[in-house]
Amino acid sequence: MFKFRGKSENGVGAGVVFFLFILAAIFLGLAWKVSSREAPTLILQKQPKGLGRKTELVVEASDSKHNLKMLSLEVEQNGQVIHRSNLVISARPHLSWKFWRSSPASATSWTVLVGREVIPELKEGRATVRITASNDSWGRFFRGGRTETTLDLPVRFSAPQVGVLTTQHYINQGGCDMAVFTVSAGTTESGIRVGDYYFPSFPIKESKPQTRLCIFAFSYNVDPSTVPRIVARDDAGNETLATFTYKVFPKKFHSDTIDLDKTSGGKFLEKVVPPIMDQTPELRDQGSLIKNFLLINGSLRQEDAQKLVAFSTRTAPRLLCKGPFLRLPSKTEASFADYRTYIYGGQPVDHQTHLGFDLAESEHMPVRAANDGVVVFAGFFGIYGNAVVIDHGCGVQSLYGHLSSIGVKEGDAVKKEKEIGRSGQTGLAGGDHLHFTMLLDGIPVNPVEWWDPHWIHDRIEAKLQL
Repeated sequence: MFKFRGKSENGVGAGVVFFLFILAAIFLGLAWKVSSREAPTLILQKQPKGLGRKTELVVEASDSKHNLKMLSLEVEQNGQVIHRSNLVISARPHLSWKFWRSSPASATSWTVLVGREVIPELKEGRATVRITASNDSWGRFFRGGRTETTLDLPVRFSAPQVGVLTTQHYINQGGCDMAVFTVSAGTTESGIRVGDYYFPSFPIKESKPQTRLCIFAFSYNVDPSTVPRIVARDDAGNETLATFTYKVFPKKFHSDTIDLDKTSGGKFLEKVVPPIMDQTPELRDQGSLIKNFLLINGSLRQEDAQKLVAFSTRTAPRLLCKGPFLRLPSKTEASFADYRTYIYGGQPVDHQTHLGFDLAESEHMPVRAANDGVVVFAGFFGIYGNAVVIDHGCGVQSLYGHLSSIGVKEGDAVKKEKEIGRSGQTGLAGGDHLHFTMLLDGIPVNPVEWWDPHWIHDRIEAKLQL
């Protein structure tokens, strides 16, 4: 008997196949989601070397596809968990049923304290620190993706011991002195703090790493009543503050006035501003010479100061210089820490401190290295124009600015009196001269002391014999 097969039956069959295909796709998607092991990224900003009385951990966590859910920390000692800390992270709302879609990137930072002050049960010896980050994914069968970092660390509560070997320290405001001291085993960082400034120490000899020398300064802008202290830290974060005998001699610095309308025959701004703006494309034109000058004299000056501090991090761990520093035979046109008031249109428009010596003798006079060292910078340098910076070790560096030409390059080892360039009037210079200053850890200090053979002997050479 003949049976008619209509289109509806074929349509139902195709629909069933399509429905089963969709179910299979959903099932596979769900299976992929719940079995996923996508996990957050976990980074310790500064890897701790031990646990002490109060050790700070900074945990950085991020996830590019899911919301972070929780950060947790456990401290385990002798097989037992003695401390737990959690940071619950508020998730950004998203349509969780759309399992095929990812959440926006998520990131957080967690600063957590561990150590004896936070965990009274913690004992000296060793401990395990376990840090975990989890997200809100469906991975690991709805438990979320998880990343774990485990640290096995020594535990110490005794702060480093400091013994001061130098007996007297006489410091002129704006100048330097050197202290020699010993630190106990396990000390990883030591130096001298003067107000907001910190000056690191260096081993006095490679064979005696626990005997340290530290050249420190009282900056021209530090209150002479500020108490300097030796700071020592160990690998567990324990810190000692030690005092020493010292005397600070306050100094009143010179004040000066610069009339921008009269300097260089009234052409000072036209002379110095355009070349600096051309050499420094990151500076935005302010629309006038005086506004551009104020930008250079202020913001660019500050940026240059920050770069000098960055140069100091490349110092040699031993003194490369020998004896007093060379002072070029020339006339002094400006001294260290002169406080300058800038006049324009008959009105004060700016105030800055001149942190060096301006030395002039003849046009394009030879400029020589003040002492042995290594060139850490040679090129155009903001307000200093063409400049050279030489490292003499242990944070001591010298700066030569406004050069017409440079005869050395970065990385060159130079000897005292080697010609490194010629004086000029590049940068903020009204006439041909050398801007010279001494730097300690990037902080300008008075060069007069470093030119003085008696000061070098009493403050540096004699103390190195201890």
